[in-house]
Amino acid sequence: MSTVSRPVHSFRLPLFFVVACLVGWAMFIVAALGARLSPSNLPIGPVVAALLVAAFMGRSELRDWGRQLITFRTSFGWYVLSFIAPVVIIIAAVLVNNAFGAPPPTSTQLAGWITLPAGFAFTLILVGIGEEAGWMAFAAQRLLGRYSFLTAWAILAGLRVLWHLPLMLTGELPWVLGIGGNIAFQFLLMWIFVRSHRVWFLAAIWHAVLNVTGGQFFFQMVQGEDRVRLGILMAVGYGVVAVLVLLVDYRRITQTAVNRGIEPIGGTR
Repeated sequence: MSTVSRPVHSFRLPLFFVVACLVGWAMFIVAALGARLSPSNLPIGPVVAALLVAAFMGRSELRDWGRQLITFRTSFGWYVLSFIAPVVIIIAAVLVNNAFGAPPPTSTQLAGWITLPAGFAFTLILVGIGEEAGWMAFAAQRLLGRYSFLTAWAILAGLRVLWHLPLMLTGELPWVLGIGGNIAFQFLLMWIFVRSHRVWFLAAIWHAVLNVTGGQFFFQMVQGEDRVRLGILMAVGYGVVAVLVLLVDYRRITQTAVNRGIEPIGGTR
């Protein structure tokens, strides 16, 4: 290990998070310096951070991370679940929201589904890959090599919530969804990552489907208090599913992590 990469190795996860924030918050930083724009988080922040940290770590680390990125082989059922689960959760939230008084989607609004495939492809590249190639393929892999499943999840959930902080401060992302939703969302992504034998791309699919069917589709059909309630209900829905998975599958999760020998790539426990 080179003199340059040694300190990076010791603090690679904190450094990864700092770089992810600097890149992800770039528009907010530029706006604070006086630029006239409507800032938002740049979703490529995590993947850029992973690339830079892995590069400083050396050729072996960069190669191992690249090998993780091209790991797609797992049961077809996990791919099906990654597409269907976020759709089911958001539809359940919409139905409960309707029961609380929100207007049901009109036929004209529902006809907009035809734009979803193109939106999914774009979101998968920009958000799904941009974020999860960093959060899951890089950070989750290393955290699971050092900590238990629950500890690794708690750390990464906290980092994901903090990374979204500017969106919550500006009101673009509701606090309940930004905190509670992200914590439960991270649990489910960590679960599917471990149970699918470390296929991070499932998290990218789930993330893209969530954004497209949620924020870009159903959330656009309601306004005001109805939209706020929908965000709360979706966060609750993710929380309920996460608790059910924890209760039903926790033993298998931990056994899978141990049996598969999840280690931090390029390092040791």
